[in-house]
Amino acid sequence: MLGGNVSGRVLTRRATPIAAAVVAVPDAGRVVKTDSTGSFELRGLPEASAWVYLTAAGYASDSVLVALANGRIDTLTTYLNGLPFLQNCRVTTHVYGRGWPPEPLEFCRLSATAGDADGDADLDSVWAEIPAIGYAERLDYDPDSQAFVQTLYAADLPGQSMETLVGREVRFNVMDEEGTATTDTVAGITRIMTDLPEPVFPSGGQDTLSSDTVFIWYRFDHGYAVSYHSEVVRVEGGSPAGIAAEFDAADTTYHLASASLDSGDYYWTVEAIDEFGNSSRSAEELFHVR
Repeated sequence: MLGGNVSGRVLTRRATPIAAAVVAVPDAGRVVKTDSTGSFELRGLPEASAWVYLTAAGYASDSVLVALANGRIDTLTTYLNGLPFLQNCRVTTHVYGRGWPPEPLEFCRLSATAGDADGDADLDSVWAEIPAIGYAERLDYDPDSQAFVQTLYAADLPGQSMETLVGREVRFNVMDEEGTATTDTVAGITRIMTDLPEPVFPSGGQDTLSSDTVFIWYRFDHGYAVSYHSEVVRVEGGSPAGIAAEFDAADTTYHLASASLDSGDYYWTVEAIDEFGNSSRSAEELFHVR
C-alpha cells in the first residue's frame, strides 16, 4: 500500500542548504533533487521501512532508514560532510648554481593547494607519498604561495640524485577533521634542467655600476621554451641582506634603474623556468654600485 511520505532538508555541517542534492529511495524507484533551500519532499511511498540515500557533488554521501506509515510525514534533516579536495598537485625540479661548494644544489619541490567544501578550517593535514622509495611526509603550508609544500634534496634521495624520482608516481593526500581523505596521483618528474643559465653582464665580480644598466645573459636554448626570473641581492658583511630588486623577462636583457639601488655590494642571479615549473638558476654574480 502506498501512502508513506518523507520531507526534509539536506544541509552542510555548517547548516547551510545544499541545492541539487540527490535524494533517492531505490526500493520505491523514486529520486528527487533538493531546491535552493536544500528542501525535498517524497510522497506516496510504500508503507514499509525504506532506506533514503542522500548524495551531493563535493560531499560524502549518507543514508537514513525510515519507517513509513500511511498519512504520516517523516521529516529528515541531514548534514553532509564536505569532502576535502586537492588542486595544482605538482612535482618540480630545481638546480641552483653556487660559489661554494662548486656543485649545484639540486632539489625537488612537492606542492599542492587544498581546500574543503566545509571551509579551510576543516582541513586536518596534507601529505605526500612516493611508494617506490618509501617516502611519506607531511606538507607544510606556505602563506606566500598559498600552497602546501615540501622540499626533497637530491643529497637525501637514494643514489643522492633526482634521477631516482624519474618515472616514480607521487601521491598527494588531504584529510579533513572528520577523517575523510582524498588522494591525487601525479606522474612525478617531467624534466631536470641540469645546465645553468649564464650571466654576461655584470659578471666576474669586478663590474661597478654608476648609471642605469642593462643586465644581460645568454639565451637558455635547449629545445623548449623558458621564461627568466632574476633577483638582485644586497650583500653586507659578506652575507646576503635581502632582495633589493627582482624582475621577470621573456628575452635575455633587462634594463634596471641602478638609482633604485643604494651604494654597496650586490650579487644577482638569473633563473630559467620551463612551462612545468622546473628551473635552473645561475651561480651568484657579484658587482658593486657606486
